[in-house]
Amino acid sequence: MQAKNIDEFVRENAPCYIYQKEIIDKSCQKLQEKFENIEFLYSIKANPFMPVVKTIRENGIGSDAASSNEVLLSKKAGIEKNHIYYSAPGKTMEDLQKAWDKCIFIADSFHELDLLDELAKNHGEILEIGIRVNPNYSMTDKKAHPSKFGIDEDKIFSFDWTYKNLKLVGLHVHVQSQILDTNLLSNYYKNTYDLAVKFSKLSHVDIKFINFGSGIGVAYDKKNEDDVNLDILAKTMKDLYEKNKNELGAKFLIESGRFLVMDSGVYYTPIIDKKYSNGKTYLVVKNAMNGFVKGPMKEMLKQALGYECEKAFEPLYTGKNQCEFEIIGENSQTEIVDIGGHLCTSLDLLASDIELKKANIGDILKVTNAGAYCFSLSILHFASHDLPKEFLL
Repeated sequence: MQAKNIDEFVRENAPCYIYQKEIIDKSCQKLQEKFENIEFLYSIKANPFMPVVKTIRENGIGSDAASSNEVLLSKKAGIEKNHIYYSAPGKTMEDLQKAWDKCIFIADSFHELDLLDELAKNHGEILEIGIRVNPNYSMTDKKAHPSKFGIDEDKIFSFDWTYKNLKLVGLHVHVQSQILDTNLLSNYYKNTYDLAVKFSKLSHVDIKFINFGSGIGVAYDKKNEDDVNLDILAKTMKDLYEKNKNELGAKFLIESGRFLVMDSGVYYTPIIDKKYSNGKTYLVVKNAMNGFVKGPMKEMLKQALGYECEKAFEPLYTGKNQCEFEIIGENSQTEIVDIGGHLCTSLDLLASDIELKKANIGDILKVTNAGAYCFSLSILHFASHDLPKEFLL
């Protein structure tokens, strides 16, 4: 769709998210062309819009499901059972029953192992599963850290396996998302492979897959950040896979994180009022916090700290330059404004003291980098307003 037609479409449908299928297709193809012998998984929680998930499935990408409902969504999108990996803490028996025979389970705790063993027994099956390990390393050191995710590495190697209806065939590690440091990510992959070799020597393990987790980072701030060097990462994984062919013969999985969708999405919302209060100009838009929560998260942190926060709090806050705002209108002059929403809270603030083209009521605010962790994270039902629409074009 041409730019002029998109503008017309936006004016008819805003507030709305528009995702570009061509960008998603190119991102999928880019990963698959760079990496050999790797199966990529898409984090459904990043953007569960069904046309987006179907596009990713059409490109041969599997599913990283973080709930039983995401398992069902993945299946509905046409992803096959053996390409849906269900990994999340706190799974209940109800969750496991709902997802039964629709995915590969990644156990996150000893209690979940108990539940899976009971469920498999009830079905009269020996269930092949993976297990998530909280390793004795992070992205930056070789130390054990506490985590609500997975089972501590030391415990994995010290407990007695008593599960008669389970067969342990996979290892899953994920310690941090949105890493842009190529060397850190490469070393993490090497550490995870070494852990898999150690893991495979347990008598109750028949390792068939290694899920390296930790999605591939993508630069939000194109002026000050560099994307991960995929050539270096691909070389690391190629070398590890050559070792794997002789040592383990396991399938390699990597979670793509937001790499496939982040820059495919733009959020558009109409300016519905313009106000002046004690020297400050406010643009009031539809669905600010209840449409694009990452902006208000930035403003809350700035108010609490007294300055723009440098540290990311993923996935709610990625950084001080996590998106760009633009007015779609006729005026070429600029002004300093605050952008607020229509919710009954002062926290409903997309941006403060920002210089934009002068806006009129009826103009459109455009927000970039809106393809991942935006609609799915926002506080959509506060004050019972209509939800933003979503489109794949």
